Amino acid sequence: DPKVEGSIKQKGLSKEAWAAVSAIAVALIGGVVAIMTAMIPNLPLDKPSSSPIPVSPSVDSRVVTADAIANRWTGRAKNSSGELYTITVEIRQSCKLGEKCGTISVLPVPCYGEISLKSVQSDDYEFDVSNFDSRSSPKCTPGAGEHFKLLSNGKLSYKADWDAQGILGKAQ
Repeated sequence: DPKVEGSIKQKGLSKEAWAAVSAIAVALIGGVVAIMTAMIPNLPLDKPSSSPIPVSPSVDSRVVTADAIANRWTGRAKNSSGELYTITVEIRQSCKLGEKCGTISVLPVPCYGEISLKSVQSDDYEFDVSNFDSRSSPKCTPGAGEHFKLLSNGKLSYKADWDAQGILGKAQ
């Protein structure tokens, strides 16, 4: 090894290289912590548990149903042109997202179809209508857009994407 007077040949990494390696290590550790936190968000780390953590719960506590509005409802709805419709809907208990939940009729069109729970956003229950029976007009078209909301007075707000809205009460 040739030596130059007044200089010392350095072995290993420079200060800058060590700083870069340290920064990468810190970033990797942070990434691992973030991934582990996302994978086990509800793990109680502050106290030991005497019971094992269930791997696959038998009942999903987040099951969404239409139970809050399950009943037989009827009432009048009006479109923006002032035309009146009689709406009757029957929603069964324990109906879950994607399931057939009951029936709907819209008169005087007439449309008689089955309803399925499509989505629930806050207190808005949206249903999809399909399988119109033989009493129905050819004007009846299947699809989503039948919205129901339980009101504080116990009645049911109805709004359809096809331009109708009204208030329904419990049918006798």
